[in-house]
Amino acid sequence: MIGIILNDGVSNEGNSINYVYSCFFKLGYDYLLIPLTNIDDIKRKIDKCKGIIMQGGDDYKDIHLSIIKYIHDKDIPLLAICMSMQALGVLFNGKLKIIDNHKDKKDYSHYVDIKKNTLLYKIIGKTKIQVNSSHKECLEYTDLDISAYSNCIEAIEDSSRKFFLGIQWHPEKMIEYDKVERSIFDYFYKSCK
Repeated sequence: MIGIILNDGVSNEGNSINYVYSCFFKLGYDYLLIPLTNIDDIKRKIDKCKGIIMQGGDDYKDIHLSIIKYIHDKDIPLLAICMSMQALGVLFNGKLKIIDNHKDKKDYSHYVDIKKNTLLYKIIGKTKIQVNSSHKECLEYTDLDISAYSNCIEAIEDSSRKFFLGIQWHPEKMIEYDKVERSIFDYFYKSCK
């Protein structure tokens, strides 16, 4: 079973934040919704799961950092999306900066370059893909490995863990029309078995 960490339900712009679980429902995967309650309760629920997905949102909180640290320490597979990817980078000595050209509602907003010899490249098998984009901040730097970039850091990972990947874009919104994005979830799910 995959745990999906829930965030506040609607962003400042009125967009649904808790979108990943509907993606998992469409894919037919088993999942457990984990609300942001207290850290001890969250840890107990995480321990029941084979992997964790952390969703996007407006701004990360201290509890997100605590969750990521717990997952990393226990080497539980993690897929962190958008804001959660930013929190992941910050936890590992990263810094965020404001970016103003990465927010639109198009299916494809821009290209992302993927480095070879990374987990992301192993999953996708391409060095360049098109992605959507919906964020106001991005990582300026982090101690984690940078596996994809555009004019900002687009994906980070820790190769010392089974599966520890953060991506800036929203693959959950693309699974119905993009096989590459679906492959991220399929690979993650298989890694959790």
